[in-house]
Amino acid sequence: MPTRFDLIYSLSVPVLVPYLAWRRLSRGKYTESAGGMLGRRLPDGAPFADGSLWVHAVSVGEIAAARAVVPGLRELAPELPLVVSTITETGQASARQAFPDAALTYFPADFSANVRRFQNVFNPKIFVLLETELWPNFLAMAAARGTRCYMLNGKLSDRSFPRYRRFRKFLAPALGALGGVCAQTDEDARRFEALGIDPAHIRVTGNCKFDLAQKPLTDPERRALAVELGLTASRRWIVAGSTHPGEETAILAAYSRLIRDSALSTQGAGLLLCPRHPERFDEVVRLCEQAGLRTARASAPDPSSDPEVVVLDRMGVLARAYGLGDIAIVAGSFCPIGGHNLLEAAAHRVPVVYGPDMHSQRELDRLFRQARAGIQVRADELAAKLAQLMADDALRRAEGEKAHAVLERNQGSAARAIAALSEWLGQKA
Repeated sequence: MPTRFDLIYSLSVPVLVPYLAWRRLSRGKYTESAGGMLGRRLPDGAPFADGSLWVHAVSVGEIAAARAVVPGLRELAPELPLVVSTITETGQASARQAFPDAALTYFPADFSANVRRFQNVFNPKIFVLLETELWPNFLAMAAARGTRCYMLNGKLSDRSFPRYRRFRKFLAPALGALGGVCAQTDEDARRFEALGIDPAHIRVTGNCKFDLAQKPLTDPERRALAVELGLTASRRWIVAGSTHPGEETAILAAYSRLIRDSALSTQGAGLLLCPRHPERFDEVVRLCEQAGLRTARASAPDPSSDPEVVVLDRMGVLARAYGLGDIAIVAGSFCPIGGHNLLEAAAHRVPVVYGPDMHSQRELDRLFRQARAGIQVRADELAAKLAQLMADDALRRAEGEKAHAVLERNQGSAARAIAALSEWLGQKA
């Protein structure tokens, strides 16, 4: 029987479908995920006849959090096969690398009939949502069939919280399905309580991404990865990760000034540029070439050309690639995206440079500011700051150590979240 949410979704179809079609045709999005979210190629349900542990992580950032908590989740429910879902194709690619032995699926489009198909196949006994994305049909239907539902690493940004609060009555079935919420901060906890979640079912456990510290690359690992990506050893590399439209232009302009402006010139600097979304790889290569820079692709390395810019057109490599840099630029922060994970770069003890817009990473921004770690600049200040860092080895080392210290001081969130979940699972459903 259709739900009230189905009705609302149906009303949005005339607007949503043309938009999604345009995005697919113009940018190559949803080529794989659209069919996946509608249940194309769902597996046989036999392996899940006795239930499953279903972990949902929207995209790459949430997969990072999932990597921190999944080992503990498996210890809590070792008898249940693991299912991992994403919404984005980049998230799915990251999940394949992180969880090669899990059943991977796209999250179902939230129409009740479609959701029922997925839940009948995977038969979740425990459903764990990473961060905050509330799909009312899925959560309400999961709770109705007896699935224990929890949110880990939950956060509500300054932009998302007013929207959730405005529609809290509409979202009440989804919020009511949650048997517990592990919030990243005290402020997030207060916001979940304002949405109507019982404070007895909220714990402040911190950000699980702190527990994913990538060990700095050894010298042999660094040399091997540089060769694999086509980075010449004669250059000192700036690694710019997770860039979005508009940011590449700003970073390329800063880099061009760095290598060509006599007042800033840093001889032998190279730029490893990693767009956030793979459908933009070709576009970013063109931008680099139009800027008059010798450009190569990491997927087809050509060190003999001594590229000034290498476009990292491979997924799942960025977290390690930050270790190749003298400096890391973490993008998504020079545009209204709201920032990305600073910790992947901090793990390698390199200076972490980022932009002014960090509204989606509020707590990371606060912790880095509090420790005077990380270097926050506007796009028009980027060239001068890169030149300063490149010219001062001691400054680079000091900034890298400060960033790494923030990561080390804030670890332990995953263990706290698993402890809370263990307590809730031990309570009567």
